[in-house]
Amino acid sequence: MGAIAAIFRSGMEALMVPFDLLGPFWGLTLLSLLSGVGMLWVVGKTTPQKLVERARNRMDSAVYEIRLFIDSPKRVGISLGRLMSNSLLYIATMLPAFLILAVPLAFMYLSLEVRYGLEAIPLNKPFVVSVELADGVDGRKLAFTPEAGLELTSPPLYVKSEQAVYIRAVATKPVSSDLHLDLGGRTETKRIVADPNAEQMAPDRASGIDLFTSYGSERPLDGDITAISVPHETKDGRYLGINMPWWIWWLLLMMIAAFGLRKRMGVTL
Repeated sequence: MGAIAAIFRSGMEALMVPFDLLGPFWGLTLLSLLSGVGMLWVVGKTTPQKLVERARNRMDSAVYEIRLFIDSPKRVGISLGRLMSNSLLYIATMLPAFLILAVPLAFMYLSLEVRYGLEAIPLNKPFVVSVELADGVDGRKLAFTPEAGLELTSPPLYVKSEQAVYIRAVATKPVSSDLHLDLGGRTETKRIVADPNAEQMAPDRASGIDLFTSYGSERPLDGDITAISVPHETKDGRYLGINMPWWIWWLLLMMIAAFGLRKRMGVTL
């Protein structure tokens, strides 16, 4: 599963490269609109469109009946039953598309969050790096070496019950530097992003199945160190003069594109 996740993550990062070249606003805007078109195409190819249309029409007629016969409890009850049954039919017919879209949209969210949803590590404010180790590994042997712009503010703390090592560090310059971790002669690195103008933040470096839920585009870990995490605060973006999280803008444009093009593409939603 870890290998599959790594393939998906690397593929998604390759997909993001052209949009990164456009800058944050236009890159996210174009990607959102194209995501809506792609979502609409998948829905059209994976759902029984005649059943979807029939369910939608019957749901609409049930709503009109409820409004028309509001003074007749019996007719309202019958119409509510039809509304519920056809709503369930609609969900069932759309389910294949939802399942197919879930994986790419989830990986897209992970890739976009590190670009648009996180703040850089603040300068001169201590933060904690957590390192998870494989079972049986002695964390006392783990050594840390920071690059320029990073300083360690305390010795490593090994918590055997958690198989984890924690260190406090501070960024003294607005840079993106590597923290080197040496264990048993093998060195791994973790990117520390303290530059607010950086294209991506780097909260996690993971391995195995955790690649399905981790944030960051660094290559997967493969050894005694199984995960490395650095805290990043979330931030709000500004789109068309309105403060909102990036994912609201993403979903809004996807829906606009999908509903705006559904008739042209012959797809019923």
